[in-house]
Amino acid sequence: MRKMLLAALLMSTVGLLSALWIPAVNATKPTDVEGYFDYYYAITGMREADGNTFLYATEWETWEGDFEGTAEAVFRVGIFSSGFWNVWLRSEFTGTVDGKSGTLVIQLVGKKPLDEDWHGQWVIISGTGELANLHGRGTWWGPGYEDYNANGEPDAGDVPGAREDIWYSGKIHFD
Repeated sequence: MRKMLLAALLMSTVGLLSALWIPAVNATKPTDVEGYFDYYYAITGMREADGNTFLYATEWETWEGDFEGTAEAVFRVGIFSSGFWNVWLRSEFTGTVDGKSGTLVIQLVGKKPLDEDWHGQWVIISGTGELANLHGRGTWWGPGYEDYNANGEPDAGDVPGAREDIWYSGKIHFD
């Protein structure tokens, strides 16, 4: 009886492990991606706590490079009294990647230390259409949107498309 249970457990384990291996066999080889996106935003909320400021906003993005399209995002930015900033952003991208079209939900997280550019990571959360089985992750960096001129005075704002706000690179693959 004990040998039969052990044999059944072993066969179940082998079956489970082989089923988990199937998606990896069917996945395409990872492909390098890179490009940039420009954006503008509108603040939708703000709160202060202990000398820190938290902004909530909607952002409109234009993606160029291996991701071609537009996106609308919601984000939160923490601006801390030390001068350190952090950001959480969820973009709903519509466009093409590797010649396939659809939508993607891309999550970005990052930071902006005092007197440095923004930088962080991105990951594809989900997709639809021909992008439904696209997976990927990578890094992003750049100066971001500029609202101030070289003298630190309020400017007319960054003009979308006038310069690259954020660059991205990473790897993607289709299942």
